Amino acid sequence: MAKISVYFNNSSSRANSDVWARRLRDHFFRHDISFHHPLSLIDLSESLKRDIDLQVDFVFSVGGDGTANKIVQEIIGTKVKLLIIPAGTANDLARELDISANIKSIAKAFNQQKTLTLDAIKINDQFMLTSGGLGLTSAVAEKINKYRKTTPGFKKLMKLSGDLIYPLFLAKEYLSPLKNYNLHIDSPDFPRLEKMVESCFVMINNQSKVGGNFTVAPNTKNDDGKFNVTIFCHQNKLNLIATTLKIMSGVDVSNDQDLIIFETDQLEIMNTGSEELAFFGDGEILCRDKNFSIHCEHKAVQVCKFNEDVIFNKMINLEETRSI
Repeated sequence: MAKISVYFNNSSSRANSDVWARRLRDHFFRHDISFHHPLSLIDLSESLKRDIDLQVDFVFSVGGDGTANKIVQEIIGTKVKLLIIPAGTANDLARELDISANIKSIAKAFNQQKTLTLDAIKINDQFMLTSGGLGLTSAVAEKINKYRKTTPGFKKLMKLSGDLIYPLFLAKEYLSPLKNYNLHIDSPDFPRLEKMVESCFVMINNQSKVGGNFTVAPNTKNDDGKFNVTIFCHQNKLNLIATTLKIMSGVDVSNDQDLIIFETDQLEIMNTGSEELAFFGDGEILCRDKNFSIHCEHKAVQVCKFNEDVIFNKMINLEETRSI
C-alpha cells in the first residue's frame, strides 16, 4: 500500500476536481490516498512539507505544467515520486512522459512502478522541468496567464483551442515591432568568442517540444545532465517568422545563421539594458531580473512514466511462463 497525496489546481472548477477525485478513489482504493485543494502557494508549500515529513510515496498533480511546477519547487531532491495527471492546456511534461488524461493510462503509469529521474533546470532560485526562456516568448506566456486570470470565458477558450492558443498568441506578437535585447551570454559551452548578442528571445529547453508540437530542440533529453540553449538573433521579422514556421513544421534549422544553438549545464545571462526581464518556465513566469544564473540539477525529480515496453515485456514473460 502506497501513501498518495493528490493536489488539484486551485483555479480549476470544483466539479472537474470532484470527477477526478472519484476516478482516483475508485482506482486507488487499496492505497492510502488523500486529496488537497490548496488555496495559496503558502498553503501548497506547507501541505507538501507535511507530505515529505510523513514520507508520502507519491504526489499526483492534477492540472497543467504550471501546477506541476509549483509542486516541484517543494519535492525536488526528495524521495517523493511525481505523477502528472494532465488537466491543463499544453501539458508538455505529461506528453513527454506519455501520460494521457485517461484513468487507465494514469493507473498503468502508477502500477508499472517505473520511474524516471529527471533533470531540473534552476533559474536563480526557481526550478523548471520542461522549457522556458525570456524575451518574446515570455511576453506570450505573460499575456496568456493575464487573460486566464482576468478575462471571463478565456479558460473555456483555452480548453477548446488546446495547443493552438500558444501559436495564436505568438502570431499576435509578431504583428508588433520586433524588440531585441542586448544580452551578455556566459557559458563554458558558448560557441562564439564574442559574448554580446542582440536577441529577440532565448529558449532554455529540457525536452524536445514545447507548447504541444513546437519542436525547438529535437535532440534534447531531460535526464542527461545538460539543457539546450537556442538564441534567436533575427533582426528581420520575416526571417524570424520563416524560422518559426520551419520549427513548427519539424524542419531542421541547425544551419540557420540567425540562431545560436548549444548544449550546456550552466549559463549566465545578463541584460545590459535598463529593464528587468521576465523568465518563464513550465508555462509560468518564474522570476524577473536583469541577471539570470541557470544550471542543471542532474537527476533531481522522480516521475512516473507510461512505458509500453514494460507492459510488452510483462506479456512476453507471462507467455513464457505459461509455456513451461
